[in-house]
Amino acid sequence: MTKLSDLKKMTAKKLREIAGNYPEIQGAHAMDKDHLVEVIVEALKKRNEFEEEKLESEEIKELEEQKKSFKEDMKGLIKAKRDILKQEEHDLEKLKEVRHKIKRLRRKLTKIRKREAYLARVLKK
Repeated sequence: MTKLSDLKKMTAKKLREIAGNYPEIQGAHAMDKDHLVEVIVEALKKRNEFEEEKLESEEIKELEEQKKSFKEDMKGLIKAKRDILKQEEHDLEKLKEVRHKIKRLRRKLTKIRKREAYLARVLKK
């Protein structure tokens, strides 16, 4: 049984070799990688050799919990940053550290949002 994720990891050259094993796939050498994956999946489905990947709602729940905790952490860091800036003499090292932590959290939140969007797209199909 073949999975979609396995096919997407392969190179176009390898996919063309696999497509050569299926007589119903014509013109594989002119196709790009995405089109090759689609055609091979269809051929595998016809032969009942394609394994559907199960995406668990557990991952979505976990992402929501992570996002919630990151947002809470970010609120605390933003408050700490404001407190540092309110002081007459700023502790520049501490301010730099807080800003760095905020930046890291924003990046993590962006990754979570991208993963959620991907899962939503995949689950709709």
